[in-house]
Amino acid sequence: MDALTEVLKSVQLQCVVHCRADLSAPWGIEIDRVNRSEFHVIVQGSCWLEVEDRKEPILLVGGDFVVLSKGTTHRLRDALESPIVRLKDLRADSSCQGQMRVQYGGGGTRATVLCGNASFENHQMNPLLPALPSLILIRGKDGKAVEWLDLTLKAIAWETADDRPGSEMMIAYLSNILFIQAIRAYVASFKQDDAGWLRALRDPQLSVVLTLIHQSPEKNWTVDSLAKQVNLSRSTFAARFKEQVGEAPLQYLTQWRMYRASRLLRSTDLPLVAIAEQVGYQSEAAFSKAFKRQNRQSPGEYRKSKH
Repeated sequence: MDALTEVLKSVQLQCVVHCRADLSAPWGIEIDRVNRSEFHVIVQGSCWLEVEDRKEPILLVGGDFVVLSKGTTHRLRDALESPIVRLKDLRADSSCQGQMRVQYGGGGTRATVLCGNASFENHQMNPLLPALPSLILIRGKDGKAVEWLDLTLKAIAWETADDRPGSEMMIAYLSNILFIQAIRAYVASFKQDDAGWLRALRDPQLSVVLTLIHQSPEKNWTVDSLAKQVNLSRSTFAARFKEQVGEAPLQYLTQWRMYRASRLLRSTDLPLVAIAEQVGYQSEAAFSKAFKRQNRQSPGEYRKSKH
């Protein structure tokens, strides 16, 4: 299992397309800031995207796929002067056709947009969100989604076009695929000066090391032992890891251990000594000290606050 798969399993990714918006000019919708990632697919037509804290609007056209990983307040509209309504108000309107369908606008040029979100277990501590930019934009080609994305989008569009038995479950699975595809596309587009563990997945040797750390945090890893796993000298490995991931190997290992520990504290009743062993600490005291240093509260206090 690779490092990205391990992280995606651990963060309990849950995605859903919450509506298919059939729009006609003039139209404009505002999506409030949320504690989730938001994403939109322009199925047909075009629109402007305005994002809080970004000066310039972005023109989106058919086939474009945009992810706002931090859940920032944003607007979609056919023209920059078109009036705005909140999406949550449109979805609550009894005149909309079904839970998945929104129809809105003045009857002019048409556009169709799929709107969805992605949530994660333990939003504040999970390692995926900090590694993502606030906006990921995957451009289509000639008004259509890129080939690797097209089949998923067609399946979602078909499921959201009508209310079918089992459609909610199908859309949830397809939405997860959609979001993971966006992350993979982002990883493939890294520039030379980008840093972070996602970028390091493109390095064959560092990818092996990250997978080892993610799968087996309980092992007594050292810089030397990790370097030997990929046939690199200690100094070469440490320098490359720091350059590409943005932090030292053992610092990254500690953060992953603490994330795994926080998940065990929330989701199980295991005693602290057992959790300590599972994340690589020889004693409960050593684990508690490391956890408190990282999270500013003891494991016991953290567990109580999450129950």
